[in-house]
Amino acid sequence: PISCLLATLFTVNKFKNHSELMGILAGGYSANRIYRLIFLCSLLIGIVQFLNLGFVLPLANKIKRQEFEKSRMNESRYLARSQIGESGLIWYKTEQYFTSFEAFDSQNNTLKNISIYFISEESKLNSVYQADSAVYIDKTNWRLSNVSIIQELENNEFPKYTRAKQLIIELEERPEDFTQFESDITTLNFGSLDSFINRLEKTDINSNEYKIMFYEKVSLSIICIIFSLFPLAGIFNPNRRSAGFGKSIVITLLFSIGFWSAHSGFISLGNSAKLTPFLATHIIPLCFSLYLLRTLYIRKQL
Repeated sequence: PISCLLATLFTVNKFKNHSELMGILAGGYSANRIYRLIFLCSLLIGIVQFLNLGFVLPLANKIKRQEFEKSRMNESRYLARSQIGESGLIWYKTEQYFTSFEAFDSQNNTLKNISIYFISEESKLNSVYQADSAVYIDKTNWRLSNVSIIQELENNEFPKYTRAKQLIIELEERPEDFTQFESDITTLNFGSLDSFINRLEKTDINSNEYKIMFYEKVSLSIICIIFSLFPLAGIFNPNRRSAGFGKSIVITLLFSIGFWSAHSGFISLGNSAKLTPFLATHIIPLCFSLYLLRTLYIRKQL
């Protein structure tokens, strides 16, 4: 967005300094056509921005993630493989067990819909623990709720099945290990992130943070268009003596600071659930869009 802002600002100033803007307007090329031209150019940049944020950046994060995994394969408490797949489950493994879960609630240190597959020394499936949730207690202790247990799977006899309301179990992982879960989300492209949020909403976890991540990919693309159009107010003063370049720079700087301060503030309100994620990410771009339309309408009446 800042690049779009500076591009338009320097272009308009260059036209003014060489009296080209006055000649363009005097030759019948209206302000509306200039706005339309810049809008189409910024629309192209906005599409590139969306493709970058929605698809290229997640792909780059995925490649970086894979390389990062390779460098940490020998660490003892490492989630050797974490993958957000189409099934909606996140998987990881250690030397003793495989584990899958639907989501991690970082505020309550809780894993949702967890399944643990224990492996014997002979690399055979030994037992399976399935629970609605797993809450971290301390050290390596986790409390499972509504647990189904299938044991003695490595034998030739029929497995043993039991149920328990609650059960304390030891796992190698601690809540800080699941920060990898956050890094995996950044590898999801626009469509996959939308699917992930829809699955997450089926649990009781607050998904506002991920919705904001989703909507920002669109809002930042729209902001490119807004920042491209803002300096065009200068075309209504085509005389280079009517508005100096220094004044334009100051106005543009104040506009940028005000815009990003307000936008960041509303994003914080969205993360704290005081605003819906859509409003938090789009209310400032919408307000500035209305301001640009109002400015164009008023200037046309003069």
